Amino acid sequence: MAFAAPPKMLFNVELKDVAGAGRGLNVGFYGKLPPPKVVDRIIRETLDHAILIDPSKDILAMGFIGDDALSGNQHSGSLVYKASLKKVMTYDEYTGVKRTTSSGNGYFVEVEDGQTVAGITPVRKWFSVTVVFPKKPSRSAAYDAIFAETRKLAARGLDVDVYVSVGNSKEKTSWEQMKDTDGGYVFANYKSATKQISRRGLVLKQL
Repeated sequence: MAFAAPPKMLFNVELKDVAGAGRGLNVGFYGKLPPPKVVDRIIRETLDHAILIDPSKDILAMGFIGDDALSGNQHSGSLVYKASLKKVMTYDEYTGVKRTTSSGNGYFVEVEDGQTVAGITPVRKWFSVTVVFPKKPSRSAAYDAIFAETRKLAARGLDVDVYVSVGNSKEKTSWEQMKDTDGGYVFANYKSATKQISRRGLVLKQL
């Protein structure tokens, strides 16, 4: 007698009430994750169904692979349904994150206005910059880009964190952080108080 193999779970959905914060919608994937565009569609359609259950409740929809939250390379980000507006928005839109983009010498630049989460004091503001090359640059070219983009923002009086990635500027899920020779990533931090650009405590340049 033939027996059917036990069913293999591909993904599951959990919708639960969160005290004082509406509802949480978790979409958990198992095994091989679908392409980012497919993940985005599954999360969005699942959220649409959750809204139908009770459109008066705010909902935060997140994606997971096993127990880990999905990364920016695996999907386009969490979604929020704001009941008072009857609107679905990205998590960045919901939290008021502001981003601007520009082009440098052979690369794309995204600048995000960073700020401590509401309610945390003292309030700290900074710039988080991602430099995206279409192909992996030399290490020196990557750090030259970091220095150039930091100089542009230094006059605005805030700290600056700069990261270098490789990928398609029009597809954020394709961005992969560039590895440095020590096994870490190519990045640097600028402190407005000292006007120093450093990486892991090593000063790379004084502005």
